[in-house]
Amino acid sequence: MPIRRIGYACQNLSISEGLKKSERVMCDRTVRMDGFSLSRAGELALKNCNDLKRIMEWNAKHGVTMFRITSCLFPFMDHPTLGYKVGDLYESAEILKILRETGEFAKANGIRLSCHPGPFTTLASPNEENVNKTLLGLEMHDNIGNMLGLGEEFVINIHVGGSYDSKIKTAARFVHNFQRLNPMLKKRITLENDDKGSGWSITELSRLISQKTGTKLVLDVHHHRFRSDESLPEAAKIAFETWQGFVDPPKIHYSESAEGKMPTAHSDYVTGPIPNMNTNVVYDVMLEVKAKDKAYLKVRETLCEGEING
Repeated sequence: MPIRRIGYACQNLSISEGLKKSERVMCDRTVRMDGFSLSRAGELALKNCNDLKRIMEWNAKHGVTMFRITSCLFPFMDHPTLGYKVGDLYESAEILKILRETGEFAKANGIRLSCHPGPFTTLASPNEENVNKTLLGLEMHDNIGNMLGLGEEFVINIHVGGSYDSKIKTAARFVHNFQRLNPMLKKRITLENDDKGSGWSITELSRLISQKTGTKLVLDVHHHRFRSDESLPEAAKIAFETWQGFVDPPKIHYSESAEGKMPTAHSDYVTGPIPNMNTNVVYDVMLEVKAKDKAYLKVRETLCEGEING
């Protein structure tokens, strides 16, 4: 079956090419912790949200139908002591208007949006302080989905975060802490396989967590090369089955090894064909490569006609 959509993550390199640093389009402007203030956070958040809308317009113009939003729209929003709500910002009304328009634009142009909180997202940690920080981060991403006017289709993809004392105990903590999430956030969460020997395979995620929480699984093909308990087609079958009944088809992550670096490092571009998952399920592909939109455009050029229903 054909790939339905292909997308890229967080940054757009083409739109800022040739511009001065002060004129670049970006969504991750931030401030040093010792220089933090609500007024500065609001100013930067407004610029980030405006540029997110500009990137969506570029995406629509260039046929991009899948995009991952950065976790850095709102500087320090999920910080345990500096954290704030959008309503605390002087610019809140304008920010909410821009994000609502961005979400409406994405829906009107068939652009699938998601996010991917960083490595400090450790819902299964044995350290309660780390779990509480994780909950703040997940709630922030959940609120971004709400501000965009999206529902469960705004997927929030995470890793388990480690195996800690044992995978059995870690899975039990994940399942327990998952119940602390609000109903919409539970629907939005997806889990991804790891690339380390001590990490989590698709089979383990399915057996120990997904079957107990109903959490959807995202197959990372690059990670699967370094940590797996199953073949790639078997992993795809297991992961794709967890998406049954969802509003969107399954998605996978794809990258290749960067030349001259550690094998697990992500490449700049895609040089080989994206593997066929050998299933009867249509799926979407998120490119996790350093060249972002430029890599996407090259992939679109090399795919045969009819191989993608973008």
